[in-house]
Amino acid sequence: MHEKMRVFAHAASRPGPHMDIEHINSIGTLLADLSARTEQLRGYL
Repeated sequence: MHEKMRVFAHAASRPGPHMDIEHINSIGTLLADLSARTEQLRGYL
């Protein structure tokens, strides 16, 4: 599994409604990475 996805899966599995800033930042980083990959893939189409 991709390391960032592993971090996201860990954050999503934590009990309780509150996420600490580290997990919020991890999710933000993952989303930014996926956005960049999406733009790269669009260049191939």
